[in-house]
Amino acid sequence: MFIVTNTIRVKSGHGHELEERFRNPKSVHEFPGFVRMQLLKTQDTTEYEEYVVSTTWEGKEFFDKWVESDSFKGAHAKRRESNEPSNILGNTLHTYEVVVEHLPA
Repeated sequence: MFIVTNTIRVKSGHGHELEERFRNPKSVHEFPGFVRMQLLKTQDTTEYEEYVVSTTWEGKEFFDKWVESDSFKGAHAKRRESNEPSNILGNTLHTYEVVVEHLPA
């Protein structure tokens, strides 16, 4: 398994806008190798709101194919082309390989 996290910092009071953007699944949930996506909200920030988008993939090769896909490029280009001011302060991307996993018995 391969996990990708994108930690996104949002101006205070605008987190609900990010939540709404992720509320309905986009094309990623139909992509081969996709396992799940979670939007996590950090509980202890005060200067801004922080979210972690966590996607789980069957392997790195599936994530790489997603990033190279027209669906990914189209979804991310729309935000870049928008003339509206962004409430996103910044983001940090991390990737992980699952080396140990425990599931319920």
